[in-house]
Amino acid sequence: MEFVLNPDRERMELALVMALLVNGRTVFEDFSFAAGVEPFAEVLKEFGLNYTQQGHQLVLEGKGFQYALPSMLPIDLGESRCVMLWTLASKDVEQIYTFAAENDETGIAQVARAKELLQKYFKVKPVDDEPAKFTFTFAPEEVAIKKDSLGNVATIMRNRLLLRTLIRGEYLSFEEKGSVHDQWTKMLMYFGVNVKYESRGMEQLTELERRMMIARGQKVERSLFTEISETQVITGRDYYIPGDATEAMAFVLLTTIAGIPKNTEVCLKNVDLNSSRAGALTCLKRMGGNFETVSRRERFGDVYGDIMVYPLASGKRLQGRRFSEDTMATGIEEFPFLAVAACFAEGETILRIPKELRKEMRSTNEALAENLRKTGAEVGVYDDGLVIRGLETIVNGSDFDGGEVPQNGLALSVLSIALENDEPVANSELVESTYPGVLQKLKQLLEQATAKPETEAS
Repeated sequence: MEFVLNPDRERMELALVMALLVNGRTVFEDFSFAAGVEPFAEVLKEFGLNYTQQGHQLVLEGKGFQYALPSMLPIDLGESRCVMLWTLASKDVEQIYTFAAENDETGIAQVARAKELLQKYFKVKPVDDEPAKFTFTFAPEEVAIKKDSLGNVATIMRNRLLLRTLIRGEYLSFEEKGSVHDQWTKMLMYFGVNVKYESRGMEQLTELERRMMIARGQKVERSLFTEISETQVITGRDYYIPGDATEAMAFVLLTTIAGIPKNTEVCLKNVDLNSSRAGALTCLKRMGGNFETVSRRERFGDVYGDIMVYPLASGKRLQGRRFSEDTMATGIEEFPFLAVAACFAEGETILRIPKELRKEMRSTNEALAENLRKTGAEVGVYDDGLVIRGLETIVNGSDFDGGEVPQNGLALSVLSIALENDEPVANSELVESTYPGVLQKLKQLLEQATAKPETEAS
């Protein structure tokens, strides 16, 4: 069986921003819009980006660094999207910009949230401040660069800093400890921006020095150094947005836990394999997942490829593992899939969340744990994340509810399909709108894998 996934949303959004900054034409190959990205693309039109879909290509015309500056800025596209768009606008510190919404309770709350988010990432000078309307200019000064508990700059701030430095023709350098979400960095490098991005630390030691440090119990630390300097012009190139790693995780998990025939082979085409985006696949591999990359392509500045997935060998089970904050940072969107996998694993699995995300994820983890306990597995929620003790056989479990988190809903849908429940997971419409068609494809996988040959059936 072979499946093509929806394209990765985050990479597509970043590529659209990149296409605006290109002085001329960019072509996205084998293109289709990821769910929910078109409104973001439409806002980029206000900055001057033009694009047309021609067959399987999206042909884009960028404005370079002379893009337009709309005075009304979006406030309802989500944090990462808004921050990138506001960063584009922040190049001009004299123009007056406006946040506005309907002058009712909803609109007032919307503007208040946008102002709070704005002040988190930017220094601004208010011009007029009304309940449902806020006008301001961007200040020339920048907020201080803060690093998280892992020694990294948080992804949204990191992308913003690189974009801000690029459009202003300035210089910036910083060092991080690892597990950096680097899709934007590699995209900048591919399009010819003057970016240096390299690992430092381990390569400066000889093999003997490394062994001696390990023998003494010293940690051999590695750091990542990023440096960006002035780039005069960015020229257009062909680009490709590979398949969504979250959807890939759903197919791998279903093939692993559903008890389908051992001769089944599932091929996932052109999956995003960026190590900072697909870390959860590595985690599942450590738990004993049976899959491999059969076609790896290092093109367009990053890596993607085909994944072949097989059921577990007869008598084999997933094994519980302990995953650190550093490891989980490379697959945080797929956190609920690893939690589902842990319900089937032998022993104890610990999933630790990076410190900065613990408060934000606590309520969604409580809801996830409540659902997973319906299988009979032991699931504990604590400040750092989840502790799960799995079962050898899970035959029960239904009435799951994905709530308002589409990743939770998709992971629980995989569990529900594996248990052959008739009723869909509650709030599955959010899953469908976020990952169009994926639930039908997952059901198709199970149906085809378990269908008896016609001669046997007769």
